[in-house]
Amino acid sequence: MKLWFIFIFTLVGLLLIALYNFLAINIFDSKFYTLVAIVPAFVITGLILYELIIEPKRSQDRVLENLIKETLHEINLPINTIDANIKMLSKRLSDSKDLKKLSRIEGSLDRLKRLYEQLSYNIKKELIPIVLEELDLKEIVKDRVSHFREFNRNEFILELNSLKIKVDKIGLEQVIDNIIENSMKYSVKDSEIFIKIYETTLEIEDFGIGIEQDELSLIYQRYYRESQEGRGDGIGLSIVKSYCDRYGITLKIESKKGVGTKVILDFNRLVL
Repeated sequence: MKLWFIFIFTLVGLLLIALYNFLAINIFDSKFYTLVAIVPAFVITGLILYELIIEPKRSQDRVLENLIKETLHEINLPINTIDANIKMLSKRLSDSKDLKKLSRIEGSLDRLKRLYEQLSYNIKKELIPIVLEELDLKEIVKDRVSHFREFNRNEFILELNSLKIKVDKIGLEQVIDNIIENSMKYSVKDSEIFIKIYETTLEIEDFGIGIEQDELSLIYQRYYRESQEGRGDGIGLSIVKSYCDRYGITLKIESKKGVGTKVILDFNRLVL
């Protein structure tokens, strides 16, 4: 197909040159012909470039989009099957040990659902525009904290005022999850994590290992980890910063080694 268009392009070019020589000698002056010849030449060149470059790229994008949709659908099917069987077993089991095991499976499934939603979100946001939602930040924070309380690890102290904002909900949940996970990861078990919403600001503060001052400028870099001994792949704060930059959320991190870390998000530009 590409060779075919190259051949046509070359042939048209030769014909235009021949036509130029004929018209310049017999009918028009060269200035008039230049105007007449260049316009169709540009049109033809544009059509050829479209067929050679743009249309194949669009076709590849359509194939990739369909593949992604099918893959996400296939991943969701076993999740729904596991969920249905857990609900069925919960009605039949009576032994406390079995119910406790089932509860752990259910917790893992909830985590898997969350990862699926985040994967779906991260893929779809590259393909289609994200729809912003009007929501109360207080309810989002409460929902995410209830999830982390199931780990029975840290104690969460909440001081939450209502704050109505318009934002990408799933992306915001991912941001809050990453910050809380970092607070838990770099804190002693059972230590307190304070979460506060006041005016237009969300604060999440821990009393963990903290960050050296000379490292604060590096923590947003992808794959950088605050502690080489910590777990994780070091992309959490990179995701947080990317989201905040996209929606105009002011992000500030205060930390002191051996004392703890406070993450501050200002939603001033998103308040309804």
